[in-house]
Amino acid sequence: MNSETLNPPPAPAAQPAPRKSGTWVIVISIIVGIILACAILPLGGMALLLAFDGSGATTAVPGSKWQEEIISGRGTDRVVVITVSGVIGAEADGLFNVGLSHEQLISQIRTAADDPRVKAVVLRIDSPGGSVVASNELYVELKKLREKNKHLVVSMGSTAASGGYYIAMAGERIYANPDTLTGSLGVIVSLLNYDEAFERLGLREYVYKSGDFKDIGSPLRPPTPEEETIWTGLVQEAYDGFVDVIVEGRGMERARVIDLADGRIYTGRQAKALGLIDELGNLEDAIEGAKELAGLSDATIVRYRSFNTLRELLQANLERNLQPSDPLGLRSLAQPHTPRLEYRFVP
Repeated sequence: MNSETLNPPPAPAAQPAPRKSGTWVIVISIIVGIILACAILPLGGMALLLAFDGSGATTAVPGSKWQEEIISGRGTDRVVVITVSGVIGAEADGLFNVGLSHEQLISQIRTAADDPRVKAVVLRIDSPGGSVVASNELYVELKKLREKNKHLVVSMGSTAASGGYYIAMAGERIYANPDTLTGSLGVIVSLLNYDEAFERLGLREYVYKSGDFKDIGSPLRPPTPEEETIWTGLVQEAYDGFVDVIVEGRGMERARVIDLADGRIYTGRQAKALGLIDELGNLEDAIEGAKELAGLSDATIVRYRSFNTLRELLQANLERNLQPSDPLGLRSLAQPHTPRLEYRFVP
């Protein structure tokens, strides 16, 4: 018998299977990295857009929290563009709302008023109006700016109605695009009533009050005739104040203003023909008009910016998203809504 048969050669040693765990770790790491990049980079890009808005150099305004963003021009003299966007008096909406809050607008107006380099302000309005009180507060601050020998020119955007028109009355010259929607001169207060809906849902509210009118405006019952008289009086008082501002701002007869202030809207062309604005033109025309009023052949055109950190922007957005969800709207119905007088264009 052959010795090789009795003692066969040993079989080749089995090769270890390739390890796949390291590969999967790499793959998972890449996927996680892509997810994080997709989540973080847009937020970072949004922060940069909010901070710089694709424009040029910025410098701090002395004695202020604002920084100047240069739009165009040169020289020591400044023309500041301040933008009123959205509903007047509404709160800023966290990360994705680039409009200024009411407090920020007042701060910018005061900053321009106190800066000796600022010779003129262009107020860019793109707003349907808003709160009667907030509109009046902006108007008063703009009048104070005028008292400090700053020229004020108004540029109306796509909409400058009701309260947006009210604050424009502080300006020396008003520009509007031919297709701007303006007007809506008047006051509105809205009362929501859902007593029948509550009855169908089996809900009932018990009210104990110290006076007959303590729950005036309650959404759970129709207003009484006496309450309707009260509301009408409040609206009329605010309306009279609106008319007074237009009479002063436009130098028009009161009877003429009342004829125009019936709540209707006007285009820029119509407003020009009626004497409600001065010129047809866009923002650039308003800036040139401001330079002309201030006697400036050249000036640095700036806007104010507040540079929030990315952390602050993310925190604001998180706080907004932490608000309890209410998909059926029941929570908002059950919570009382405070009626308020508004200079606002409400279709």
